[in-house]
Amino acid sequence: MKALFDIGNSRIKWAWFDQNQKQFEAQLDLHDIGGADHAELSFEEMAAVNWSDWPQPEQVVVSSVGADEHWRQLQDWCLQHWRQMPVRIISPAKGCGVQNAYERPEELGSDRWAALVGAHHLLHADVCVVDCGTAITVDFLDARGQHLGGYIVPGFQLMRQSLIRGTDAIQAPAWPVGAGEKTKISSQPGTSTAECIENGIMMAIAGLIENACKKMQMRTRLSFRCLLTGGNAQWLAGCLAKDLQLESNLVLLGLSQIARKNCGLNSTCRDN
Repeated sequence: MKALFDIGNSRIKWAWFDQNQKQFEAQLDLHDIGGADHAELSFEEMAAVNWSDWPQPEQVVVSSVGADEHWRQLQDWCLQHWRQMPVRIISPAKGCGVQNAYERPEELGSDRWAALVGAHHLLHADVCVVDCGTAITVDFLDARGQHLGGYIVPGFQLMRQSLIRGTDAIQAPAWPVGAGEKTKISSQPGTSTAECIENGIMMAIAGLIENACKKMQMRTRLSFRCLLTGGNAQWLAGCLAKDLQLESNLVLLGLSQIARKNCGLNSTCRDN
């Protein structure tokens, strides 16, 4: 059994899979898939509730782009409870069928690398991988596994917070993003300040993706399908006109492939 952790800026996600299963087919073989905001529980509480009854893992594989403190806490917990030093991935120049476009491959975020690996494993197609988290990342990958580069912009909440902080007349809407049925995000013009903000930000993000896909299609003569992941993926999907697919556990799927093939793994020391 191998344990997988995706430590982001806002959330930590986890799953495990059995390396000894004869056939491995994407998310069907990921177990105990879960996630939580960093602020919801203390790390010890989160671990006790979610991972304490897991089988002893033979390896713990981690993508960590969040605060170093979360990475250190996971290292301490794994050593104490599993006597296992977690392995933190670093993006390589190539691996798992994917070629990294970065001149300095290690500068590509490990979550983006895992998402590219997951996308290639799932589709083997020309794909635009969009992760809608704290930041919005857009990466292009062709069917051969060649990464063609991408974009990074502030995520939904960061754009919203920046607008409200930077203007005197615009006040925070009465309801926040994520407030269930009260949150109506669409591509239509808003009829309140709250709707204008939420719909406008989502249209800006959708416009970036659609324009980027159009320009990449003109450059490569390939047609890119959108693969969306991250916390705001479902909201964004409703504003995109392109053919698309939602995969909430894309980074974990990529981590499972990386763990199986041992590509991009780095046994870092505890101080790194």
